[in-house]
Amino acid sequence: CDLAYNNIMKYTSTRRNNVDGGGGGAPSFVSFQEAICSGYAPDGGLYVPETLPTLSKKDLKEWSRLSYPDLSFEILRLFISPKEVADEVLRGICATTLEGFEDPNHAVPIRKLGSVYVAELFHGPTFCFKDFG
Repeated sequence: CDLAYNNIMKYTSTRRNNVDGGGGGAPSFVSFQEAICSGYAPDGGLYVPETLPTLSKKDLKEWSRLSYPDLSFEILRLFISPKEVADEVLRGICATTLEGFEDPNHAVPIRKLGSVYVAELFHGPTFCFKDFG
């Protein structure tokens, strides 16, 4: 899937107002950099992607063999154009983000409890689910 390589993903407010705060009318859009650096949209909404990428079974099969940092890169690349964050920078972020975890290769252990699977979100540096935010 090469959506981000061909286009720059745009982001809009969950409230679907003009991102410039004008209200009403068609929603306006901002880049990833503008969305990540500003936090909330001017209308108080959260930024969300304009569209969600479509993945093929082939993409999923290929990704199933990737390490966690490489998988993170591929997923993030769908939403962040290399025109905004270069490949080597994004790969570096993905490679170093989990360094403080007990096992960076398996940051989120999944345990089966009876018929339910549970993600253990307390294996980060502060032993809190917020480490995954």
